[in-house]
Amino acid sequence: MQPPDSEHGPDRLIWLTKMYHAYATNLQRYIYSKVGDPFLAEDLTSTVFLKALRWLREDQSEESARGWLYATARTSIADSWQTASYAETLALTDIEDQLIPQMENADLVQKRAEARVQHLLNLLSERDRRVLTLRYLQGYSAAEIAAALGTNTGHIRVLQLRALKRAAQLEKQERNFHTMQEQNTSSFDSYAQLLSPESMHVFALAREEALNLNHNFIGTEHVLWGLTSEGSLSFFLAPLNITLEKVHTGVVFIYSRQAQWTQANSQETPPVDADTLPGPLKILTPRTQQVIVLAGKEMQSQGEQSIRPAHLLTGLIDEGSGIGAGLLRSMGVNLLQTRSALVPSNGAQICSFCGRNGSMVKHIFTAEVSSGNTTPSVFICDQCVERFHTLLGQSYRNAG
Repeated sequence: MQPPDSEHGPDRLIWLTKMYHAYATNLQRYIYSKVGDPFLAEDLTSTVFLKALRWLREDQSEESARGWLYATARTSIADSWQTASYAETLALTDIEDQLIPQMENADLVQKRAEARVQHLLNLLSERDRRVLTLRYLQGYSAAEIAAALGTNTGHIRVLQLRALKRAAQLEKQERNFHTMQEQNTSSFDSYAQLLSPESMHVFALAREEALNLNHNFIGTEHVLWGLTSEGSLSFFLAPLNITLEKVHTGVVFIYSRQAQWTQANSQETPPVDADTLPGPLKILTPRTQQVIVLAGKEMQSQGEQSIRPAHLLTGLIDEGSGIGAGLLRSMGVNLLQTRSALVPSNGAQICSFCGRNGSMVKHIFTAEVSSGNTTPSVFICDQCVERFHTLLGQSYRNAG
């Protein structure tokens, strides 16, 4: 398309101004839905109308002009992605060159970079991995890859761009996961120092149960055994029919299939040596560490200074996904009701939905709406939780 002869005429500018007022807002909203960045969406919208100033014809119908604007927007978005993918390309091909000047051991950096690249590639689908390997690691052009795979060059460029975006998303997810793990580790170290003598005894008993089962780790199931065996919660656990025998039988049942698999494959698990096994807090699974973190938060919410066994049981219930919580469910324990009975309500807390205070209900839960160290201000009572579950067509009895 050739630029019109009247592109700088006053009538054309007036016409383009009308076009801008008619379509700019919706066009920018459309671009934002694709790129997810408001500033980039604003820049790309400006780019589209700069192109319109040069190329859009006045004799086009309103429908045709609108179609031209959106088609140009899609092209501009693709160009933006292609430019952004250059950084992703560097992450896959030249990352070692970026890091070597910053490190003394260039060989070690290169090996780590290559391992990282290979790890990211292994997370991708076979097609994405093949396209990126041929394009960036083996140096083939898009045309050569298209010929090898029996498709066209344009399709290969699309596949390449999508694969780069997936690799970037995976890398970001892993980075966020490791950051969260570091934060959780820091929280665990802080709260582990606040375990009361009774809670430390719980973990010592959990370690004994792990040794009896020939396990070299302490999971939430072992913690449940420790809580049941320690004794200070017997007044609470006994009416729920939670006994040592039931907990032990449940754990043995869960691991029986693993034992059967080991026997079928003629592999014997070497016995765990109690003398060489580290202390209880050194062999906790990530879920068990999370139980301590949640118990510590419950301790703080109650204004106490040390983590008691009751806090640990609350943390185990709040964690909710471990074998320990699963065993409680298998015994017919409703986790939500159990937590309500375990933790006393705070009379100063008021349900944000019905207005009842802590003295009027069994328990008031903190709604997870706060961030950082901000004190939560939204609460929900157990009665509203039951009502909402009913409204959603879910059984409150199975809410745990």
